[in-house]
Amino acid sequence: MREEGVFIRPEAMTMRPSPIEPGWIHRGTPVTRSGDHSAARDNFAWTSVWDCTRGTFEWHFDMDETVYILDGRVRVTDAYGSTHTLTAGSIGYFPAHTTWLWEVDHYVRKVAFLRREVPIGLRFATRLFSRLNLGKRVRSRPRDPDAPRFRRSTAALILMSLAL
Repeated sequence: MREEGVFIRPEAMTMRPSPIEPGWIHRGTPVTRSGDHSAARDNFAWTSVWDCTRGTFEWHFDMDETVYILDGRVRVTDAYGSTHTLTAGSIGYFPAHTTWLWEVDHYVRKVAFLRREVPIGLRFATRLFSRLNLGKRVRSRPRDPDAPRFRRSTAALILMSLAL
């Protein structure tokens, strides 16, 4: 379990090829790469850096994604025809289960904050856990090095069993 922070300059990250599905490409031959930065303990959220060369393609978001543009420019168009231009310093949000047309004139690089949806069967327990604020209460107490570690997942399982 990670307990330390992660700090790196985007240009120093290891980037790997991350090709776009060929059927999604409308024009050009965009080359895309991505690099993982960090992930939440529950693996429902993570951060990565992604870049892309010139091309036009559709992107199907299967999870919520918030982006911060580091470099370059991209035009994004939703299913209703609304277009937004994102440049260095812009922030954009793409909801899960949506499709957007991306038009990259030259190059774009972004930080992506991705969040996977909580499965339907666990949403009640997650909301209950949040309302009870157990996570904050547990983390705000001074740690006793000899005490057993209390994990959020353990609390969620206990709450789920009580709800049944």
